[in-house]
Amino acid sequence: MAGAGRKVFTAGDVLTASQVQDYLQDQSVMVFAGTAARSSAISSPSEGMVAITTDTDELQYYNGSAWTAGLSFGAWKTWAPTISGFTATGTHTAKYIQIGKTVIATTYFVSSSAWTGSVLTVSLPVTAASGGNINGSGYCGVTSSASFSPLSVITTSTSAINLTANNAAGTYLTLASVTTTAPIAWASGSVFSFTVIYEAA
Repeated sequence: MAGAGRKVFTAGDVLTASQVQDYLQDQSVMVFAGTAARSSAISSPSEGMVAITTDTDELQYYNGSAWTAGLSFGAWKTWAPTISGFTATGTHTAKYIQIGKTVIATTYFVSSSAWTGSVLTVSLPVTAASGGNINGSGYCGVTSSASFSPLSVITTSTSAINLTANNAAGTYLTLASVTTTAPIAWASGSVFSFTVIYEAA
């Protein structure tokens, strides 16, 4: 089993079947086409096992109860964010990368219709840690007028965030929910973009 420790072999040593399993196989970095192939090959993983899934180019380790993301390799992954609170059609260009428990996600949305609704909520690509802090910022505007306003990110749940606008009406700058008329009049051609960094569950 993985975690058997390190053994120093000397010339002439004969490896037993269990030593080949423990020291050579279970403690190597195993390569699988995907998580299904890994589960099929390893029905009872041991804590400390490490594997790479080539379909996602991801290094994972078994923490004793589940396979956990370690490192991602290569290009960022794409995801399709879900907008709720607002009704709008348009096109997302969204990518993210997960490095250990850290997720960096960015998206750019171009609207092809007028917007209706009250609170702009956008789904996350990877479930966030409960009680974790999500940091991020962005902007919105109308590309035809080249007029843009800053946006801030507020955590709403482990699966989504709210985008808020700056409110300069009071003595101090505050955050206010984005509406169909603030900070811009959302219409066809409106855009928003943001980047967030947070801890994965």
